[in-house]
Amino acid sequence: MQTIQVSEHGIRPDTDVTLQLRELFLRHPKDTVFVFEEGDYYFSPREEMQADYRLSNSDRASSRVLGLWMQGMEGCILQGNGARLWFSGHMQPVTMDRCRDMKMENFIMNWKKPMVAEGVVIAHTKSEVALFIDPQKYPHRLSGGTLEFDIGAGEWYPLTGMVQYDAGSRCIRRITGPDISWDTIETLGVNLYKFDFSQPLDTADGNIFVLRHNRRMHAAIFAEKCEDLVFEDITVHSCGGLGCLAQFCHNLTYRRVNFVPDTEAGRRITSGRDDGMQITCNSGTVTITECIFNGLMDDPVNVHGCCVALKKIVDGRTLRCRYGHGQSCGFLYWAEAGDEIAVIERRHMSRVGTLRAASYTLESNEEFLLTLEEPLPRELQSLAEGGEGLALDNVSHTAALVCTKNRFGSCRGRGILVSTPKPVLIAENYFESSGSAVLVAGDSNYWFESGECNDVEIRDNVFTDRCLSAMYQFCEGIVSICPVVPEPLVSRPYHKNIRITGNIFDCADMPVLYAYSCGGLEFSKNRIFRSYSADKWHPADCGIKLSYCRDVETAGNEWIGKFGFKQPVVIEHCENVAVSEALDA
Repeated sequence: MQTIQVSEHGIRPDTDVTLQLRELFLRHPKDTVFVFEEGDYYFSPREEMQADYRLSNSDRASSRVLGLWMQGMEGCILQGNGARLWFSGHMQPVTMDRCRDMKMENFIMNWKKPMVAEGVVIAHTKSEVALFIDPQKYPHRLSGGTLEFDIGAGEWYPLTGMVQYDAGSRCIRRITGPDISWDTIETLGVNLYKFDFSQPLDTADGNIFVLRHNRRMHAAIFAEKCEDLVFEDITVHSCGGLGCLAQFCHNLTYRRVNFVPDTEAGRRITSGRDDGMQITCNSGTVTITECIFNGLMDDPVNVHGCCVALKKIVDGRTLRCRYGHGQSCGFLYWAEAGDEIAVIERRHMSRVGTLRAASYTLESNEEFLLTLEEPLPRELQSLAEGGEGLALDNVSHTAALVCTKNRFGSCRGRGILVSTPKPVLIAENYFESSGSAVLVAGDSNYWFESGECNDVEIRDNVFTDRCLSAMYQFCEGIVSICPVVPEPLVSRPYHKNIRITGNIFDCADMPVLYAYSCGGLEFSKNRIFRSYSADKWHPADCGIKLSYCRDVETAGNEWIGKFGFKQPVVIEHCENVAVSEALDA
């Protein structure tokens, strides 16, 4: 293992190091420690630093603009020593492509002109808001009735959405919804703008509106087809898309990777435009520990696969398949020889067969050919003849998850989403998620984020009364087991073996648990406090709701305080349910 002081190779603070760092990586691709001095390093869009990567859960692009670009590297460590990496325009700060045994530690990533802006309410009525936007922090202009923001490198992007935060708590304002729509924008004075709303808006002077602009184009840290990666003590103050995106990788560790605002620059809320961590089609074990997620404009963590629709049987061993969502398609590595492929009946979301891949041929961004090792069984052929009634999921690209000791702050969306058949541990975390804190999801009909869960343990977490304070998709409870199953069968539940034990819930009179199409569910030894921080608002008037579930037990839970539920526990279309709940409703 050799050690390189990058300053000795012309990579010094206060300079643009985009091309020099690329050249250094190419010269030393193996068994090297790259040591940075503390200081400011600058990266800018370069034609030589563009490449075609198909990012999951992101907008399509013919190429991505890269900052630190590592290809085929092995056994290397990047030691930042607190180095601050500055980017300009739409860029992907870190890209690891087919790398192995890599570690990146002690870096800060940021933009001088951030990828998300903020405005402060100066005055308001029920239908109008006067918003001040600091031009030094968030360069902008009003053009043709549209606010546009400068992100550097000569790039301007229009305002596309707004989310409101309370000034005091710096949490998303209750019941304001995932996005705020406006009718018109007019100038009131220098950097002061009047927003008109057709619907009454609940706000207060001093509140902060997060202003989303540009596109979901790049991840802050992107890894594809890599093995054994560790990211440690990384701070992300801004990014123009996903925070960390890993796809088709094996064994990942994120330790003290923090998404927080750059308070020294006067930013109070924002850290990223979209999700914090998208973990798509990986294998091995993904560990997320001691991380902080604050001010993100989508879910902090989402672990899932990518299933596809079986479009046509070309011949006995060849299937034409279709990607289901426009932001997750065209992948180069969806399947490889020997991969195990699950066949899913889309109406009931039941697994009806298992195949083995021989080859994968991408025909377009939307479709590919999958060749099988053995002919498609006759019973599956008959099921496939009725159109796109079957979906395929690559089970070889599913990962176990260990998610512990993280702080899920107030972000737009839910806290953590899981859709994986491998073991999942969610323990000792702190949640103040705006939507559901934990969403056990999965579907092959809309998002195509696949993965039935077979072993999930949710224990020793703290769910504050900030959880489920606004409504987003699938937010039926603080813990929401809510897969998309068009025609559920109690005899064949989609998710199985989920244990929710030893947690603390501070609940503002709303559902603590919602479970749909789940078997082998345990909810026990939890302590649920009645919070008076907010009035009842959630449409569900119960503490627990079970629907199309079987083999459920709830016992030993403490309900502390007077709850206002019309019906404490609601049970619909279930079998073998043992409920023992003593609460004052």
